[in-house]
Amino acid sequence: MIIETALSSCEDSGIDLLPGGRLSDLQYADDIVILSEDPGKLQGFLESLSAGVAMFGMRFALSKCKMLLQDWVGPAPSLVPTGELIEQVDKFCYLGSYISSSGRITDEVSARIQKARLAFTH
Repeated sequence: MIIETALSSCEDSGIDLLPGGRLSDLQYADDIVILSEDPGKLQGFLESLSAGVAMFGMRFALSKCKMLLQDWVGPAPSLVPTGELIEQVDKFCYLGSYISSSGRITDEVSARIQKARLAFTH
């Protein structure tokens, strides 16, 4: 409910999926992935989202926020929604699955093999 209210002001952000369809975020509980093709819109989206959750007495732990660039040409944008720079990473784990900037699944496969090894050793 809180996140939906905060995200409602950010409808023009996101990525095109199909003609007429846009996807701006993926949500599960308090884990959110925000999608954008435009750094300026993404900065505005993050500022609106930060202000929206602040209305409910909440804030983002920016130390847990990461930026992953896929198919990006040029210098990496600086995202500073509340005065603190968001760290750029080459991969991150979202809901137990690895997402990488290359789009390859090698990190995901390696992580699952490692989890299986650990399961069989205990």
